[in-house]
Amino acid sequence: MMNNPLVSIVVPNYNGADYLKECIDSILNQSYTNWELIICDDNSKDKSVEVINSYNDSRILPPIILETNQGAAITRNSAIKAAKGVFIAFLDNDDYWNEDKLKLQLEFMLKNNYSFTYTNYIQFSKTKNTLISCKNKVSKNDLLRNNYILTSTVIYDAEKLGKIYMVNMRKRQDWSLFINIVKKSKYAYCLPLELTNYRKHDNSISANKFDLFMYNFNFYNNALGYNKFMSLLLMVRFLFYYFIKKIIERIS
Repeated sequence: MMNNPLVSIVVPNYNGADYLKECIDSILNQSYTNWELIICDDNSKDKSVEVINSYNDSRILPPIILETNQGAAITRNSAIKAAKGVFIAFLDNDDYWNEDKLKLQLEFMLKNNYSFTYTNYIQFSKTKNTLISCKNKVSKNDLLRNNYILTSTVIYDAEKLGKIYMVNMRKRQDWSLFINIVKKSKYAYCLPLELTNYRKHDNSISANKFDLFMYNFNFYNNALGYNKFMSLLLMVRFLFYYFIKKIIERIS
């Protein structure tokens, strides 16, 4: 590797005690070792903080603990604010990485001078494992059409781009982050290796069509600032590509 940059790993947590150990262990097992782990706890009611504090590694910073539950955007933004790394990486508390994830992705970024990257991943549940192959690269226009990026696969160069934060919204906050990053980086590039394991909960309940309609209309209108007519057009385009994506996932 060309140098040994510090990577700040952002993990948001809310009542994740059942999964945190697997998540944190996958970071400790990384072949790339120059990282700091910043966990922000969103006022958990379980034993999450006890799990975090059970580790004795100087690279795991004392958890940031929010006094009230504020949602994923504020939780991640609090960790980003505290980050000191050249690169910022994201991992959700119920996902985990393969041991060479950081090493291979950083080599990919440094070799090609990329400032924003993501990877393929394995979507897993109690009943099924599915390889998700992502687009080779995405632009702002691609991301306005659909979110093609999984948060737990992302690394961006905070030294080149500056720290970039999420819009404070309960849903779609990660999507807003990717659009804000790609405004500066022009493109996000995919390392076509499945280096992240994304947990799909079997008991998760999909939003109904009306909720999906309203979430995305408000996302375009309020979070991104498009007028109502353009927000409607973008939302209709999103729904088209969203359902095409779901059909492809079911076939595979």
